[in-house]
Amino acid sequence: MIALAGYLVMQIGLWHAENKWDEEGSAAWLEAAGGNKSQAPEELEANFGSEGSSAMAVQSEEVSTPRTVDPLLQSDVVIPDDKLKAAFPIPWGFLCGWWLWGSSYMFPLDGSTRVAPTSFGIAACVICVFVSIVASVPMSDAVMNRKGQQKMVLSLLFLIGWIALGIVSSLDITTQVGKIDNWTKACIWILCMLGPITIIVSQKILFGARKMGTLWEESGKPNFHPIVYNMGGPLFVWGWFMLWLGISGLPGVADPSDIYEADISIPYVPLFLNWRTLISFCFGCGMVPVVRFLDYSHDEDGKWLGENSEGNVFSRWWLGTDGTYFGVFLESPWPFVIFWTMYGFSSMITFDNQIHAGAREIALLANCILQGLDAGILIQQNLYAGNAHGKQMFSLPFVILFMALAINIGSRWNWLALALSLPGAILIILGQKTVFGARKRGDYTMQNNGKANPYDQVFVYSWGEVFFMMGWILICWGEAMPQ
Repeated sequence: MIALAGYLVMQIGLWHAENKWDEEGSAAWLEAAGGNKSQAPEELEANFGSEGSSAMAVQSEEVSTPRTVDPLLQSDVVIPDDKLKAAFPIPWGFLCGWWLWGSSYMFPLDGSTRVAPTSFGIAACVICVFVSIVASVPMSDAVMNRKGQQKMVLSLLFLIGWIALGIVSSLDITTQVGKIDNWTKACIWILCMLGPITIIVSQKILFGARKMGTLWEESGKPNFHPIVYNMGGPLFVWGWFMLWLGISGLPGVADPSDIYEADISIPYVPLFLNWRTLISFCFGCGMVPVVRFLDYSHDEDGKWLGENSEGNVFSRWWLGTDGTYFGVFLESPWPFVIFWTMYGFSSMITFDNQIHAGAREIALLANCILQGLDAGILIQQNLYAGNAHGKQMFSLPFVILFMALAINIGSRWNWLALALSLPGAILIILGQKTVFGARKRGDYTMQNNGKANPYDQVFVYSWGEVFFMMGWILICWGEAMPQ
């Protein structure tokens, strides 16, 4: 519980600090450069250039004549020190979250409150403090003031710290659980090592997609082509989830006669390692990148293949956008429908990897297929067509179907699974609602005749994708309960 609390505090603190730097830092630069943060990202990208390319003149709503900014002069734009520092304060939430996570290594796996760390646990706690310091004030200074050499050294220390944390975490857990089979030991090592690696990759992705990341460090100007639908946020959540499982999970063998009965004296949530769990998580959490294929292309103004002059929303309902970014198939509704169907099918897999299709399982599969058709075709096609009324009309069934799904899943484990499925469904819906307000072409576009969201309302560090990933983890965990 301490580790989980630490992660949540750290996630909140980090997202707040990074979003503040992205928004206030880019706004301060635009103010110094004489730009308008309320223009669309594409207009700012054309005015100020992208990645050092020549700037192009554009006609904006706010300016009556085309405005061209010499790229050579952009390097002379200086953000005042007071605004620079105000945009990047000390990330106390991030630091406190790391320290909480580190303190969890001081307590044993048996759930007791006694302080009894192993030598590896003490080492893990020290590494957590080290990584938190490296990744906070010194890293902030290197990013804010574009100190390339310092950033390189700190990034190397950050990487070494993470890998070391994965190693000592694995050794700490395997030491505490004692004699275990090689397969269980391998699972612990995989979770404790793959978690940190995933988190590192997520940070790399986020820095390339954000407003004040890689491009700021290289050129001294914000990124006017921010990518809201990047996999950085979801991978960050998934990486911490894996590491949390690795350091908090107690391995055991379930009794087939009563799979929920365990020889554990503390409250626990079971997670069975069988085909049901694997398929549920693969196709449930896999929905996150699948949705990204559709929405990334639409955000980048990918051509809708069903476009027509008659106002027909479903003229070519079996297609999405033109495949510029991921191919026509991945940008179509069918991967989404397939993943929803397979997620529903996972309910028919029993604890011992057999197939059983009772009334509850058939109802859940039908629910998932309907959800895939509603969200993947009915809502998505109305989004492409800019039909706000149609999108709103089919969004109500989307919510109803999700609540029905949460109740069906929650009926397992004597209704205790509802504690996973209901918050999961709520987070998924909230995530979609949030990201639609933060993306380039979402709610704003549908309400303003196809215009892109203003730059200062496009948030890479939106909570939408974080909630979306968290929700799918919870509802997949609930779905993994066999009965």
